[in-house]
Amino acid sequence: MIRKIIFLICGMLLLTCFTPCAMAELTGERVSQALSDKGVTVPVVCDQPYALCDTAYCVPAQDDPSKVLCSCYMVDGPSLGGNNCSVLAPIGMYVDEYGDWMIKAGYPVGQITSTYSFYHAAPTEGNEIDPDNTSTDYSGDIYLKQCMNGDWADCWNKPCSVLPQDIHADINTDRPASEYAVCDCGLVVNSSEWFIGVYGTDQCADETLCKDYIISGANVKSMDPGIAILKKYLQENPDPYQQYTMGYCEGCAGCEDDVVDETIDETSQELINETTDEPVPA
Repeated sequence: MIRKIIFLICGMLLLTCFTPCAMAELTGERVSQALSDKGVTVPVVCDQPYALCDTAYCVPAQDDPSKVLCSCYMVDGPSLGGNNCSVLAPIGMYVDEYGDWMIKAGYPVGQITSTYSFYHAAPTEGNEIDPDNTSTDYSGDIYLKQCMNGDWADCWNKPCSVLPQDIHADINTDRPASEYAVCDCGLVVNSSEWFIGVYGTDQCADETLCKDYIISGANVKSMDPGIAILKKYLQENPDPYQQYTMGYCEGCAGCEDDVVDETIDETSQELINETTDEPVPA
């Protein structure tokens, strides 16, 4: 699987050498309202397609040592971003009536933004999704694993590109898109502590995983306000593929599941109401 992901990224590198316009960034001004005095971007909830890099493996970017390229899943649903939903919306691609990803005619590749969600999180007591709104085939098993003293990829709010399945297909027609997006992420070096998403308890117990690869991660404490906002949104608007929060691997220092609950109490309703002009669609 890892080898397949690396081959996909290498293919993207070759194609983008000939289509530089396809790599236009989707970034905008960082939202800084209720927490601007603390220098923290206020996350917003958007219900639309996005790239999810919470378990993504990455390779160095050839032209910039400060960046890495990460292969990320694409999901359609609620997620946390750092800009207005219109800025985070996909460009040149869509999900058709059958649930398949498509690239629009005239676009060499699709563009999408990497945001964050609890998609396919392992169930944790007290945070299970509404059983009346849960997909019958739900099999979430993703946990947050603590890593220390190393490097990781920062993919949140970063631009991503999506190849067509057949790169030789007629560009003047709508074409099926690849299963993964390749995201242009920042490389965080010499970090003292961060968290990655892992599949199941076997990867939780892998002592070398954090050192063996560059994996998309996050500083969980800095994400607490956003996690609280997303949890509240999902409790009010259940999504069949998301728990109400992401659980931690056992034995993680300072990773009690009640951290998010405490943050919700500390993050006032005023903060949730002030996120943007239209960040939380009904």
